[in-house]
Amino acid sequence: MAISLGREAGLTWDGVAVPGVRDVTVDYQSTSIEIRPFASRASISFQTGYAVSLVVETIDDAAATTATAAAIAGTEIAVVAGGHTFTAVVSRVSDAQPLDEVRAWQIEMLKTQGGLR
Repeated sequence: MAISLGREAGLTWDGVAVPGVRDVTVDYQSTSIEIRPFASRASISFQTGYAVSLVVETIDDAAATTATAAAIAGTEIAVVAGGHTFTAVVSRVSDAQPLDEVRAWQIEMLKTQGGLR
């Protein structure tokens, strides 16, 4: 898991920069299978799939509106955040309501890939 502050990591959707990004959290999970031949100590591991989750906190109203529209339509968007580039679907848009009384939104984007082997 990687956590970056907004001043260190920017966010772009379909080539358009999203202003007001406070922080970006990237989580990468992988699934694999392990194969052990009968009566052997040797083992081989193959990656069978992966999932990338990106959670962004932003104070930009337009980003929340765009994310909500993308979530409803189920369209994929090209995401570049903190050095990570992938296409994803928006899975959650929530009002964060932080303590400093500035309205912010948390937007979660997911990409999964299965059946690699």
